[in-house]
Amino acid sequence: MGNLVTRFLGCIDHAIGACLFATLLVLAGCATVPITGRSQVNLFSDEEMVAIANDQFSQFMGFVTQEGAVLSETESPAAAAVLQGVGRISDRIIEAAGLRDRYDWQTVVVNANQENAFVMPNGKIIVYTGILPIAKTEAGLAAVTAHEVAHVVARHGAERASQQSLAQGVLEVADAVLAGQGDQYRPWIGAALGLGAQYGVLLPFSREHESEADHIGLLYMAKAGYDPAEAIGVWERMEAASGSGRPEFLSTHPSHATRRSQIQAWLPEANVYYVDRTRALP
Repeated sequence: MGNLVTRFLGCIDHAIGACLFATLLVLAGCATVPITGRSQVNLFSDEEMVAIANDQFSQFMGFVTQEGAVLSETESPAAAAVLQGVGRISDRIIEAAGLRDRYDWQTVVVNANQENAFVMPNGKIIVYTGILPIAKTEAGLAAVTAHEVAHVVARHGAERASQQSLAQGVLEVADAVLAGQGDQYRPWIGAALGLGAQYGVLLPFSREHESEADHIGLLYMAKAGYDPAEAIGVWERMEAASGSGRPEFLSTHPSHATRRSQIQAWLPEANVYYVDRTRALP
């Protein structure tokens, strides 16, 4: 065991060199998240992320169109009402956030029993009809939409890609060092480093992104004229529908209890914009 620990620590020393190199990349790609002011690492430009998203959106639309899952106003009065409501919410969130001219916004409603909605880095808003009973009200769906728009504004997709690239680079350097030394413990040390990166770096950052999107989204929905307190009910209903889930430290998202507690703490700030919608966002 002592020999394995020595090899592991030696690998860490070599990995530090890779981390120093990664730090230079980090400094070159450092950015600041709007509203929260958090510093983040972004090695990918908006143009790169939009180009990737355009390709993904094209593939996605091809699939859901082939499946006949794209909701159309001509289907029924109920379908038309859903599309109008979702479109109205999206427009109000985009306007409140001052994002009208930033992306080529488009809202698509997919008729599928999935409790999901997301916004792509190119401004494409996807809402599944399965999320509507969870949202329950227009304000509830505004909370979901604002959260997803906040991910785009905060450039969380680019940050996650950057973190994964940097982590992969460090792991590859460490593996190359072990391979060069002919270390018999290489598989175990590599696995340990990989788990450390996943549970000690990537997952905590993912949870931070979700919390940050909750925070920013709360302000967006408030400024759009939706009561921010409605966001708490959304996560309560989501918890009731999905259950408690895995422990927080193993999850990409904060626990439902954590989210409710954080939202409660941010409500006074959000209410300022709910009361005065002309107030400029920080």
